[in-house]
Amino acid sequence: MNLIPITIREGERVMGWKPDGSYRIIEGPKRLWFEDYVRMEKVMRYHAEPHQYLKIRYLSGEVEHRPGPCVEWENPVLIEQIDILKAKELNAHEAFVVYQKNDGKVERRVELGPLMYYPQPNEWLHEFSWHGAKPGEKDARKYPSMLQFQKLRVIPDQMYFDIENVRTTDEALITVKVMVFFELADINKMLDQTHDPIADFINALTADVVAFVAQGNFAAFKENTAALNELETYQQLVTRAKRIGYEISKVVYRGYAAAPKLQAMHDNAIEIRTKLTLEAETEAQAQNLADLRMKRDHERNQQERQEEARQTEQRLALAEREQTADIQRKTEIWKAKVEQEREEHAAKLKQEEERGRLKLEQEREEYAIQIDAENRKLQAQQDKFRIMTELGIDLTQVLVAENQVTDKLIRLEKVDTPEVHLHEAV
Repeated sequence: MNLIPITIREGERVMGWKPDGSYRIIEGPKRLWFEDYVRMEKVMRYHAEPHQYLKIRYLSGEVEHRPGPCVEWENPVLIEQIDILKAKELNAHEAFVVYQKNDGKVERRVELGPLMYYPQPNEWLHEFSWHGAKPGEKDARKYPSMLQFQKLRVIPDQMYFDIENVRTTDEALITVKVMVFFELADINKMLDQTHDPIADFINALTADVVAFVAQGNFAAFKENTAALNELETYQQLVTRAKRIGYEISKVVYRGYAAAPKLQAMHDNAIEIRTKLTLEAETEAQAQNLADLRMKRDHERNQQERQEEARQTEQRLALAEREQTADIQRKTEIWKAKVEQEREEHAAKLKQEEERGRLKLEQEREEYAIQIDAENRKLQAQQDKFRIMTELGIDLTQVLVAENQVTDKLIRLEKVDTPEVHLHEAV
């Protein structure tokens, strides 16, 4: 008898089969004896991360999708298979068309991004199969079923396309190259009205271009290629796109290609026309050059005359300014001299006035002294005469005696004779 114990670690599970055919799920941590079971099987653990999901197939036929994060233990009695699958990511401006079966009916819905899509067992995605370019070939050629995808882009898009073997009225075969700008506006309308929008675009675009080219010959087509950039030229394309839920915003004409012989003839005609055009342009340029030289010579002479007149005016203006400056300088000198003389004369007058004032002041002082002396003298005489009068002295005789200054004195005294004769000997 085997008595060796079995240790089940934490986080592990073991399926133990008993002799009667039943089983038991044993979850660790645990220690048990193997003798109680016929067989021990380790149970596998499956886990899904947030961007994954578990697809569980039960033996009953049921299928369960369990979004992550989640964990499931394998149970061979109930579960046939467990798969870890990646969820489908939808970015912005992308969409899934999802079909779901409920009670025997199939319903359709549109899932718009951004989101993480976890499909359910009764759901499946629409598989798109459109016209597209083959790998390694140019994008302008489209082939059926070359675009296989589930994510539908709902942002403005564009495609290149060449409409080959288009015939003009003069039986010229050409290939017209265009680029179409479009945008999906209504997903449900597109799903209801078409299975391949690119094929519808190609057919409508071909019809519009064939109708346009068939209106004239090859030369007329080349002259009217500007109309291929106008949306009004593509009426069938615009109408069909609107009917299937698309909007055509613009069609750009990218050029054309012709058959080798026609292209050679066209290239030869272009070469001759270009040569003649170049010769005409060369002659015109020569004439224009001669005219330009004559015009430039005339303008140069006129500019020289203008420059000479300008220099003369500058010289005259300079001489006038110099003369004006000289007159102004002399005037300033004269004004300064006059001002100086005026100041000197004023100073001289002031000095003379000061001397006159001083002299007058001196004379006034001297005159005052003289008057004062005369007054004292007069006072002294008055005092003298007063004393003499008090003493009884004859003042007349005194005054006559004092004022007698002549060399001869003739004195007449009172006589009885009324007539007096006075003779002075020489």
